[in-house]
Parts: sequence; structure tokens; C-alpha cells
Amino acid sequence: MSSIPDDDFPPDYSERIERVCSTAAAELRSCRDDLLAQVRVCCRYFEGGEREGISHGELIDFLGISSPSVLDRAGYSDSEAQRVMEALTLITYDSEGRPHAPSSLPASSTPPPEQTDLRF
Repeated sequence: MSSIPDDDFPPDYSERIERVCSTAAAELRSCRDDLLAQVRVCCRYFEGGEREGISHGELIDFLGISSPSVLDRAGYSDSEAQRVMEALTLITYDSEGRPHAPSSLPASSTPPPEQTDLRF
């Protein structure tokens, strides 16, 4: 019985994924308290992953959705991982599709205070 090659994925596809994910996890471990650095790591992760032939959707899944995710492997708590995933919206893409982190984080916006019932 001969195996039928899977033409959808190169034979070293899982090795590519592992290489990209483990590099990102190691980088993310080194910047746990720096959101801007984390966004920069994510940009390198997306760019490197796409160079390896991994789709952007797959990279998002590996980063924070699948288990264990890159963020899990980096030792991030659920709330830390959620913060990084939410910060992905700060990434912009140039005309060639390359990701870019902002030069600084936007000022944090706090929700307006909740209005209480004022009786006149």
C-alpha cells in the first residue's frame, strides 16, 4: 500500500510551524511586561511565518487560539494572552503586506465613569 502525498502541504510543513512558533515563544518570554515589544515580536512572527508559507490565519490560530498556543508556550496567563491578542489591532500593514508595529502605544482610554441616578 503506497501513501498518497499530500500536495496541500510541503513535507517539512510541521517543522516550519514548530520553528516559527518556538522562536516567537522564546522572544515573547523575554518581554512579558512590555506590550509594545510583544507587538513587535508578533510582527516578526507574522512576517517570518508567511515567509515559511504559513497563512496569516494559521499564524493567528497558533499564536493564541490553538492549544498549546505560542502564548501558552511563552508562559503567558489567559489575561496576558488576551491583552496581546487584543493588541494585534495596533499592527498596520504596508502595501506589500508586511506588518509594522506602532512606534508607541496609544494612550490608554478609560471608560467614562458610570453615571449614577441623580434626583433633583
